[in-house]
Amino acid sequence: MPRRPRRMSASGIYHVMIRGINKMQIFNDDADNIQFLHFLEFTQTDEFQILAYCLMGNHAHLLIRTSKTGIEPLEAGMKSLCIRYAAYYNRKYERIGTLFQDRYKSQPVTTVGYFLRVLRYIHNNPVAAGITDTMADYPWSSYRDYFATRSTCICKVHTEYAMQIKTHDELLQWHTKTEINTRGILDVDNSKSKVSDAEINHIITILTGMPAAQLQRLPEEKQAQVFQRLIDEESIGFSQLARLTGIEKGRIKRLIL
Repeated sequence: MPRRPRRMSASGIYHVMIRGINKMQIFNDDADNIQFLHFLEFTQTDEFQILAYCLMGNHAHLLIRTSKTGIEPLEAGMKSLCIRYAAYYNRKYERIGTLFQDRYKSQPVTTVGYFLRVLRYIHNNPVAAGITDTMADYPWSSYRDYFATRSTCICKVHTEYAMQIKTHDELLQWHTKTEINTRGILDVDNSKSKVSDAEINHIITILTGMPAAQLQRLPEEKQAQVFQRLIDEESIGFSQLARLTGIEKGRIKRLIL
């Protein structure tokens, strides 16, 4: 069966995840983390820039900005990175064969709001996994590049993009907030892809102050904004939204197109 084509991001920004084959550890010690970051820095160009990262033992999250002209800069950068690190790892641990599980996963980050959510999600990974108590305690993410001074910077993180959206203090405050729903965000746990009716209703209530069934009362412009957020950032389907809100699927499509 042929692979599905990779979705291109209109913004040029992607949330990328790589994972070890059979969920094996791909970062066994500090030296592995450091070497991966060296390769990550080596891979950077004007068309492949690192906005955030987090190395998590058996997988890694990357937030990457590329040119908006096509998928090629992402493909070329990730190919270079994965080939170099796999060769290093296999040589060091005297192993042969594939290091990564399938091809890397990528998710377009098309809105400013979603970018901020993914940035926070990536930095919060060690806390969510119970590895550290705070984001600042973890040395193998880009959190310290945003909010602290590193004694040695191995991989340049292009923090200026986020800093144009929010000030330093605003961004720091943003990182203290709890995520409403992480199911639409690319993760190692694929079982999180389905969002329940109750969760959708909760999200809509937080966004609008009213349950899903009352969404029809809002002006169409506001309805369109809510639907766009739920579809783009939570990966919720038209049929489920129509069933919960009582708004016909065709009308929802017309509102956001």
